[in-house]
Amino acid sequence: MRRVTNSKLVVPIVILILLVIVILAVVIGWRDTPQVAHGEPGQSSPGRVTGTSTPGPAPLSVWVRPATTDPAEYAIAFGTAIWTYNTAVHTYAQWQNVVSSFADSLEAPDSAPIARSMLPYASQWEELKAHGARASLRDVTATTTPKLEALARDPRAPKGWHALLVRGTQDNVVDGATTRTERHVTVSVICRPVCTFWSATNELPQ
Repeated sequence: MRRVTNSKLVVPIVILILLVIVILAVVIGWRDTPQVAHGEPGQSSPGRVTGTSTPGPAPLSVWVRPATTDPAEYAIAFGTAIWTYNTAVHTYAQWQNVVSSFADSLEAPDSAPIARSMLPYASQWEELKAHGARASLRDVTATTTPKLEALARDPRAPKGWHALLVRGTQDNVVDGATTRTERHVTVSVICRPVCTFWSATNELPQ
């Protein structure tokens, strides 16, 4: 009877050991995945700019998340990322990953979806791709306004919170023809002291 009982205990123990091994393998694999997939910045000292690894085709050179304590620099980098693309050299998913990497899930758990919402829809991307579209950005600025300054001084605002109005001129090339579009986005960041994305809206501050 004791032998039967012992044999019955062996099976659950073996299953438990295998389960532990699988969990460890998953954890190790998760730690080894590219940083951009989890929205983590590259490691560098504050005030310097570092690139972010991106799976798939070669990323655009301007797709850089800065490791900086300057909210204006960070906001400009975000605006540049959402307004610069080339359908011939990268995928829509890659663009989404880059923009998501500006957000930090620890500082603002819901910030990555907000960052991605500044991009065109997937259906719009497919249409742009069909016409070989690409776009670049120039004359980018990041300024504050009395309304945004008042929000930053509000006692309810998170520590290190800043908001800036980012403007730039987007040069669009579709079917070989170039057009210009004036762009603007209101970007809020948290700097404690290194900055990370908090939120954004296409609406101008009132």
